[in-house]
Amino acid sequence: MKLIEILSGIKFDSRNLNDLEIRGISIDSNRVQKDFIFIAVKGAHYDGHNFIYQAIERGACVVIVEENKLKEPLFSDNVVLIKVEDSKKIVHKIAANYYKHPSHYLDVIGITGTNGKTTVSFILEEIFKTAEISSGLIGTVCYKIGNREIPAFNTTPDAISIQKYIRETIDASGDVLLMEASSHGLYQGRLDGVAFDAAVFTNLGKDHLDYHLDMESYYQAKKILFTQLLKNEAFIVVNIDDEYGKRLLKEVDGEKISYGFSSNADVRIMEYDISIKGMQLKIKAFKEEFEIYTSIFGKHNIYNILAAIALALRFGVKKDYILNALENFTGVKGRLEHIFGSSQVKVFIDYAHTPEALKEVLFTLKNLKEGKLWVVFGCGGNRYKEKRSVMGVVAAELADKVVITSDNSRDENPAQIIDDIIKDIGDLKEKCCIIADRKEAIEKTIVRAEKGDLILIAGKGHERYQVIGNLIIPFDDKEVASRALVKRTMEEMANVV
Repeated sequence: MKLIEILSGIKFDSRNLNDLEIRGISIDSNRVQKDFIFIAVKGAHYDGHNFIYQAIERGACVVIVEENKLKEPLFSDNVVLIKVEDSKKIVHKIAANYYKHPSHYLDVIGITGTNGKTTVSFILEEIFKTAEISSGLIGTVCYKIGNREIPAFNTTPDAISIQKYIRETIDASGDVLLMEASSHGLYQGRLDGVAFDAAVFTNLGKDHLDYHLDMESYYQAKKILFTQLLKNEAFIVVNIDDEYGKRLLKEVDGEKISYGFSSNADVRIMEYDISIKGMQLKIKAFKEEFEIYTSIFGKHNIYNILAAIALALRFGVKKDYILNALENFTGVKGRLEHIFGSSQVKVFIDYAHTPEALKEVLFTLKNLKEGKLWVVFGCGGNRYKEKRSVMGVVAAELADKVVITSDNSRDENPAQIIDDIIKDIGDLKEKCCIIADRKEAIEKTIVRAEKGDLILIAGKGHERYQVIGNLIIPFDDKEVASRALVKRTMEEMANVV
């Protein structure tokens, strides 16, 4: 694409502008190739203006900088220098221009909230697949584009990657793109330039307050999806049982669909029966009733199912496709995922890393246990600290045995994080055991559990790493638990013999 086309709608200053043919764009100097545009952006940890010459060495033919950030003249006659007022604010415009505004050529569905985003998106993907509607997915667990599945490090990738993935979904004959919209991504403008056809609000709980500082700011970040990024004819699907969901329904205009347990919801639960093997549900969606059996379980998953049904029906998906999809849906990796390997104990891993999510999952399992309920969990470092003690109290009140361990400690001392978790537990501390090494904590819990006990390993879910200091270390709760279960089963068999 020609440079002048890519710069359309952008205010800039350039003294050596040439109508070059551009082969790519990047904000990461390491990803620059020949005939790329490099956009120098100041981030939280690095300033792209310090990597301009690395980008040029790798083949950048155009460099976009902020007017006051270039500390010295650009000593390269072969590179076009473009100055803008704020480079961060034009990244999405450059990307949308380069990829030819792809969100206008397929249906884009945004899903936001503290909990439930991933499961709602995966249920919808299953529904669309059953209805033979081709879809892509960008979310916490992975990015699914065409026949590719790309591991995700951020729930919402950078603005350039988003536009690229939307274009690739179209090129792969995709009809719909499902996208989890994180509060960070919304606030930082990574989703600017995407035109959404529908948006889902699941709930809002205490998370990311290290970044947003208070719940009002967190809510306002989420609200961006519903007030700034929707197409004119778009509609929204909102959890009416959540206090922030109720508020959102009052504060936004346009077509609104509500879901929940409330009798006022457009899509609501009428009856439900939950067991460890799944759920039997009776749902009223507008004027139609659904009787559903699904192998996933938990009240939180009822909400996720309601959200997916509401959106699918509004998109015109037939009832039979929805029923078949829900019956075939086996869940999401790391979301209340059953780890098989022993006939004596049941082990589940879950991504629950907020007080609300941990409470919901523990409450579900508490009502389904036969023996004791164990929970193994920790809290991440360099994140909202106030939730740690709340999660400690939740765990101690709902579980019979609590094993407190490490999560992604990052730059913090794991011992200090654990102290924060247990500080308000009080007399319930006798239920608790501290094993700082997460591998050891999981293994010892599985060994110590008695026949009929149920174990929840919470906090990391699908993640396959631990972040300790500046290191990213391979670590998988599922893999560790699976090996421990195999060892336990072998010991059980040996004892029988």
